[in-house]
Amino acid sequence: MNRPPAAAARIAAPAIVALVAAVDVVAYLYLRGSDTDHAALFLALLLCATLTASVVGALIVRRQPRNAVGWLLLVHGLLVAVALGYDGYAEALSPAARADWDRITSGAWVFVYLCPALIGYLFPDGRFLSARWRRFVYVCLACYPLLVAIAAVSPDSPAVFVPLAGVAASLFGAVLCARARLKRAEGAEREQLLWFVWAALGIPAGIAICWVDYALTGEAGPLTFAGVTLAGSVIPLGIGAAVLRRGLFDIELVLSRTLTYGALTAMVVAVYAGVVQGLGRLLGGEGAAGLIAVGVVAAAIQPVHSAVRRRAERWVYGDRADPLAALRRLAERLEGSLSPAEVLGTVTGTVAEALRVRRAAVELRRDAGPSAAPLTGEVVRAPLTYQGEPLGDLAVEVPPGRQLTAADRRLLADLARQAAAVVNAVHLTLDLQRSRARLVTAREEERRRLRRDLHDGLGPSLAAIVLKLDAVATTATGAQAGALLRELRTETRAAIAEIRRLVDDLRPPALDEVGLVAAIRQQAQRLTRLASGPLVITVEGPEQQPPLPAAAEVAAYRIAAEALTNVVRHSGASRCTVVVAVDGALELRIADNGASAAAGTRPGVGWESMRERAAELSGSCTIARRPEGGTLVRAVLPLPAPRPVRTTGDA
Repeated sequence: MNRPPAAAARIAAPAIVALVAAVDVVAYLYLRGSDTDHAALFLALLLCATLTASVVGALIVRRQPRNAVGWLLLVHGLLVAVALGYDGYAEALSPAARADWDRITSGAWVFVYLCPALIGYLFPDGRFLSARWRRFVYVCLACYPLLVAIAAVSPDSPAVFVPLAGVAASLFGAVLCARARLKRAEGAEREQLLWFVWAALGIPAGIAICWVDYALTGEAGPLTFAGVTLAGSVIPLGIGAAVLRRGLFDIELVLSRTLTYGALTAMVVAVYAGVVQGLGRLLGGEGAAGLIAVGVVAAAIQPVHSAVRRRAERWVYGDRADPLAALRRLAERLEGSLSPAEVLGTVTGTVAEALRVRRAAVELRRDAGPSAAPLTGEVVRAPLTYQGEPLGDLAVEVPPGRQLTAADRRLLADLARQAAAVVNAVHLTLDLQRSRARLVTAREEERRRLRRDLHDGLGPSLAAIVLKLDAVATTATGAQAGALLRELRTETRAAIAEIRRLVDDLRPPALDEVGLVAAIRQQAQRLTRLASGPLVITVEGPEQQPPLPAAAEVAAYRIAAEALTNVVRHSGASRCTVVVAVDGALELRIADNGASAAAGTRPGVGWESMRERAAELSGSCTIARRPEGGTLVRAVLPLPAPRPVRTTGDA
């Protein structure tokens, strides 16, 4: 919607304040003649409940004319002035006219809650939290005039409860929306919302004061006026401080102390009153009961104060109030982390949660796997040092408008010291994985070289010897010579067969003969003939694939063969698809439509061997149930980065 420009706002806001003051004066003049006992108290209530909201709203409008919160405060002050002064200026009406007017406006009281509810949805920037909340508010807004209309026409009709429920939903929704906004708020916005929370505490405090007044006097006396005044004025003051001077006080300290001593005061009053009333009836007097109540309160005050203070500070400050809790939670979460990536993610997630920041990162001086996007904006770092060796930094991204306090920095340093040992362990684990991958790769490359040498060198040489022996046998004379040649020929052929067996054991021959995809397809055809029922296995992949390391080829082939064997023997599937993809890594997916293993089934030797083959190359192999039925085996094997090609040219 179009909001008033700054020039018009500077005129409209003071005009609304003047109008509110005029309504207050008229109402007070009429009331003074009819109720002199509470005229002074009513004037104080009138001024605090109306002018406070109006003046604060005018100040916000002057500073931020496009912020709807300021305009809502102005309108709220006017509505409250009209509602509180109604009995005063209604005296000018005739009895018949007043009766009609009372009937027409019998439901108008609901508009007193309209602006505070909208402020809950729009504070602090005057915008809705999301489109869903906007639609919800629009639906609830229709209930306000509907309630007034039904109450005017048929106040006793059950239909009045329908819009009344919508009004109640708007109030509860405002609380939930403010809570959701506070959860995701950071920096300056969070400070403003904490001011709003602190001001909202005035509502239960004011209600409690009214209850105490009624319990002591049985009527609405001066304490009731004080309670209503507190509940009506503290929220506008808190909103004004949040929007105009959010750095006036340390709101986290103010809110923490308010929550602590407010809850403590309520507990003391409730315990004292309960003990006095209960024991007073048993003992027949309140003197001894009062002494016992004092003793109970004195004994319980210290432990209750400590518990309440810890909870309040935990909610306001996060883990700054209890660094040991953050360290304990970090240790507990690390116990369930398996891979190095999960470990580093656990560290950064715990740090971000403890310090209430959006992002945290572990910046290492040497490679430790894939890294996240770099932090932006203001970044605060704490060094990661293990046994005197610098490993890197633990960095947090500070939200705009916020500064890390000394307590925040101490907590960050404590977490960095705890995380340093973990990061060092991650380094050692990754070094071990890389060493194992290099050994496996070297082993498979050597096997490929040996197979090529035996197949292309020694094998043909022995075959040539057999041919020569055959030629000699045709020309040799004598039985003894013939027998000796036949023996040599048999031994040579046996040597050739043994070499062929060794060659096949070193490396699947199909990998060198037809390539990885075709080799898997041949294995699938052999296994299909062994299936107990009809089974169709489809193998998809690039026929012209780039040169792959020998270790990756063998691991992918063995994993595919083991997965297909499980499909044939155990799943009872009718269709299976194998997909081979090469894009920075060698990825293998085997999916079937058979019966998958039940949840909680212990992995067998085949599953473990597939995972171990992938882990040897610093890869991964997961086996999961498909939502549509069947099993999915997915293996990812990292490939070495291609070497850059040197080119010459102008820069």
